[in-house]
Amino acid sequence: MKLKCVFTLFLAFASLTMQAQLRYGFKTGLNFATIKGDSELGPNGNSLETWNNATGFQIGITLGYPITDHFGVRGELMYSKKGAKYIFDGPSYKFFRNSTTTKFTTGNAKYLINITNSYLDIPIMAYGRLGDFEFSGGVYGALLLQSTGEGALTYSNAISVVPPNNPVAELKVNLSHNYRRDDPGEGEGTEIVSVQVDAAKIDVAKTQGAYYDYTEDRGSLYNSFDYGLVGGVSYYLGKALYLSARVQYGLADLTNNKADLSKASVNDDLTFKYRDDKDHNFVIQASVGFSF
Repeated sequence: MKLKCVFTLFLAFASLTMQAQLRYGFKTGLNFATIKGDSELGPNGNSLETWNNATGFQIGITLGYPITDHFGVRGELMYSKKGAKYIFDGPSYKFFRNSTTTKFTTGNAKYLINITNSYLDIPIMAYGRLGDFEFSGGVYGALLLQSTGEGALTYSNAISVVPPNNPVAELKVNLSHNYRRDDPGEGEGTEIVSVQVDAAKIDVAKTQGAYYDYTEDRGSLYNSFDYGLVGGVSYYLGKALYLSARVQYGLADLTNNKADLSKASVNDDLTFKYRDDKDHNFVIQASVGFSF
């Protein structure tokens, strides 16, 4: 009985000692994010796609365990908004469908989409202290919570947009994408644009969802899990307050290849072509934090 009590007290003491060594914290800051990957190419081998930086934010909690005064490990639980500003500009195609006919056209398309992917980030890092500086490196895993895109599409050179008394050969539509919820053929609202293709008049949605052009459900474009490498440096202004800069380099393929539809071309039999490529996150983070 005494041995059991002693053992219980030892476990309680060890637990209290370990808890006393833990350092809890809070941090928040900005993400300067983009998506990197192979671009679709035009007939002359020129790049048709551009991924520009998008600004998001991060906020969450930290938990550090100092092994010595100069070395330790740290984990974080962060809500983090990433993404990119996506541009496609060049030769493209579009199918126009109604209940009686399907028309295939070629022309020029310009897609402008601001993509926002929200994640629950969990980085695990080792760190080392050198004076007021702290250097860290490790890995991260991230669970996709929300995936959206907002923008516009201009398509020209192959069609005539009615009314007939003022026809123009340019179609302009809004893009409102929820990559995790939208269904094939889904538009938003009731506003339509009438397009004349050959002798057929076809109505299209003025605001189009993520999979408006798809004829079947191919799953979400963006995969649910991301992982990669992380490293950075922090500068302590005092015992608790610090500024940090960090880089996240994604190793996982962000896009579901079964749903990654080519915007540049179709197969020879006029069926959709899906891209077997790899796109990954690249994020520069600047933050301020407190460690207690």
